[in-house]
Amino acid sequence: MEILYEEEGNGYIGLSWEDNIKVWILHIVCKEWSLSTYKRYKKIGERIKDILRSRGIYEIYGLSDTKKEVKFNILFGGELTDIIVETDKGKKKYLIKGVL
Repeated sequence: MEILYEEEGNGYIGLSWEDNIKVWILHIVCKEWSLSTYKRYKKIGERIKDILRSRGIYEIYGLSDTKKEVKFNILFGGELTDIIVETDKGKKKYLIKGVL
């Protein structure tokens, strides 16, 4: 995974290629969550989108364990697909799609 943004002690935004389903996965990990964190991450998200577009990436996906995580992804423009993905460890996750 390539780390695109990191906040020491709080989390990161990373990018990886998922070879099994042939898509780019955006990972967002955030421990401390508040309205100010949301606003900060929205601005950071715009910079991340610019970076991805400059690499020719216009579609990204996320994998969420819970409906709460799905709602988090929707806050950042993601859309829930009808697809449930099973990881190589047998865990089922919701597939979220984002168009840049």
